[in-house]
Amino acid sequence: MKSPARSCVLLIGLAVALSCACLTDLRKAKLEYAAGQENARTSQTARAVAHWKRSLDEAARACRRHPSAQAFTVKGLAEANLGRWREAEASFLQAFSLGFGPGETWASDSALTGLAASFEDVGLAAAALRVYALVADRSDFRPAIMVAAERRTNLVLAQIADVEAGERARALASLGKSLDRLIDRDFACGLYHYLRAQVDAHLGDLRRSYEEAVMARELGLPTEKIGRDNDNQLVYCYVRLRDSASPAEREVLAAAQVRWAAKWGWRDERTPAWKKE
Repeated sequence: MKSPARSCVLLIGLAVALSCACLTDLRKAKLEYAAGQENARTSQTARAVAHWKRSLDEAARACRRHPSAQAFTVKGLAEANLGRWREAEASFLQAFSLGFGPGETWASDSALTGLAASFEDVGLAAAALRVYALVADRSDFRPAIMVAAERRTNLVLAQIADVEAGERARALASLGKSLDRLIDRDFACGLYHYLRAQVDAHLGDLRRSYEEAVMARELGLPTEKIGRDNDNQLVYCYVRLRDSASPAEREVLAAAQVRWAAKWGWRDERTPAWKKE
């Protein structure tokens, strides 16, 4: 089994569905899953895993007593976050076979994204990318879109590491356009700016990467891990830009970074508060 910490990327929240009238076992499964997601967001992995295991137990009980697309979706999400990808794939497929009713678009999109993640984990990268693109472009359920966008970006960046320059540039351009569409739809989502900053860095556009990372920091990010990665990206771009700038440009950039650092409570313009001495 893969480490649950790796699976914490599946941050599909269920809060929007918790107010629905539902069976006791399924409601418990949703509440435990949501608690696990909150612990994962703050890097409390052991607690998150404990909640996901309880969610899986409750969801499995709901699936036995009253099988439904929602029950199998929650079961699949818990299994995915625990690294049980084969079981998760089976649960998501069962959810689709049962069918989603009116008002269950959140569950359908969550199941579709989870199914794509299970495809990715067993080596079906092309199929996973198609599904991630479908969810990112067509879904209205923000948590599912965020997961699809993040996993698609990570997968594409991993795939282009060893390809020729022309193919690499095309893949990055396509990925950048997809992220720009998401930003246009939901500018206040810090995750999309973080992902755009990653792509811009690969494209060599350090100025835009820096600016996108600053916006991501200002708008907020879904987990501590992503927040720290964004801080590292921001500092890297700042140092590179500063070192290559003219004296006048360097002075302006440094002054701006000092102001940001003070606002964020950093020790200095290059040292986030979370970083050890």
